[in-house]
Amino acid sequence: MCHRDQIRTTLEPGIQTDVPGSNRRTTRAEGRVLALTVITIALYVVTWQLEGAMSRGGDMEWVAAGLQSPASAYRQWAACTTTTLLIFWAYAALISMSLRGELDSGRARPYALLAPILLNLLLLPCVPRLSMDTLSYIAHGFLGQLPGGNPLLQPVQDARDTPIGPELAGYGWHTFPGITPYGILWTRLEIAIAHLSGMNVGAAILLFKVIATGASLGSAWLIWRILGHIDPAVQLPGTLAYLWNPLILMELAGEGHNDAVMIFFSLAALAAAIAARPAISLIAQLLGVISKYVSVLFVPAQLTLLWRTRRDRTQLAWQVLVALTVTAVILVVSYAPLWAGLHSFDGIVHRKYAGGSATFFGVIRWILKHTPLRPWAGPLTTVLVTGLLFGLIVWSTLYVRDAVSFARSCAWISLGFALIVCPEYWPWYACMPIAWICVGELRRLFWLVFLLALFGRLTAPLEVLRIHGYLGWNLSKGLTTGLGALLPLMVLLVWCCSNVWVYPLRRKYTMSQ
Repeated sequence: MCHRDQIRTTLEPGIQTDVPGSNRRTTRAEGRVLALTVITIALYVVTWQLEGAMSRGGDMEWVAAGLQSPASAYRQWAACTTTTLLIFWAYAALISMSLRGELDSGRARPYALLAPILLNLLLLPCVPRLSMDTLSYIAHGFLGQLPGGNPLLQPVQDARDTPIGPELAGYGWHTFPGITPYGILWTRLEIAIAHLSGMNVGAAILLFKVIATGASLGSAWLIWRILGHIDPAVQLPGTLAYLWNPLILMELAGEGHNDAVMIFFSLAALAAAIAARPAISLIAQLLGVISKYVSVLFVPAQLTLLWRTRRDRTQLAWQVLVALTVTAVILVVSYAPLWAGLHSFDGIVHRKYAGGSATFFGVIRWILKHTPLRPWAGPLTTVLVTGLLFGLIVWSTLYVRDAVSFARSCAWISLGFALIVCPEYWPWYACMPIAWICVGELRRLFWLVFLLALFGRLTAPLEVLRIHGYLGWNLSKGLTTGLGALLPLMVLLVWCCSNVWVYPLRRKYTMSQ
């Protein structure tokens, strides 16, 4: 072996040119990645077709023609469940290869990174099957275009009586009544897309999905950059855990949820903080807040990070002032045509949640309703769970010292919101915790990423069965929220208790022997 190859082998241990069998292992890894890619794409195609058949299951023409019945709907759900389990098998196999270092050489790494990008692009033109949120975005935007219309004041169902109502109905639009709960930045984006697409619902769906897919891929790039700085050893596994995640793929690229934008801005805030750009970091986080308000939960930890990692506190104060000024200007410009005083926030303040949820919030409320405190069950539950989240935020913020601890803090805060505080659960609610775990807690909580994504995908079709009358409301909501939110919370609590008490005691006993 020449001197250059010796140096290369020393500096790049993943490339072992002189180790017997290394080329064979590299080739085998490349072949496995390609095989998993082909299998996964095929499974997604089958899953998408099954979800399409389930979503059309309530059409009267299908029922009249004998193409759909309760038995066939259940068979489709069972087949969809089978393909979903196989997709997760492929996902686990690929992440296991990455954790073992099998993707560190040859073309296995670029293959593994390019495959989910291809999947995102393949899902881009597909019409959402299991969620109507994208159609609701279009309704919000159309209401904002009408003379005197204001989506911050009008319930979304008002769009049914407008010219676009029949167009939305043609795509099977149905939604829970209520005013938009999203931030003004997203609302203005809805109006802009409605203006660009006119009455073309298909074009509007595509535009929303382009934004969601672009934001999701941007988040993957940010995860790669962030992990490269804070934990290079898991840079590839962490990025792949996000990119290949079936829930991320289907809910963001497939269904087009705006959580993709919120996740992107939150991760961009950390990336900018690592690059020592506090003003940009805070602006990014605040843009996430005015897109979807959940991001505000990360602001205390972020301010702590900026304070503890910046030596010149005076300069930091000026940069924070710049960030607040820029955000204030954006708010004024965005709200100007729609501002209605405090009523502009009616969508989030007066948001109603459906009953029957087996979330932690729902369980506590149910227990209180069976006590003398029944008249105050709702407010007491809100105070209790909000107090728990506030305590978690304070506890997590106190431990923020650097980018690593900030990422961990965001992972736990997002878990606290999704699994403890939120009175409702939908599968895409798990996307934010999954993203932050991939950045901050992958070593300890990848199993939870897998669990959250698995139950999210398994329960996603249940809402379609309920809408078409094949499943009762209480059973549908109970299974969806119980499996998607309550069960992962219970498992996480057991894991936490084991780490706090059981493992230390076991280690102490072993050492004493």
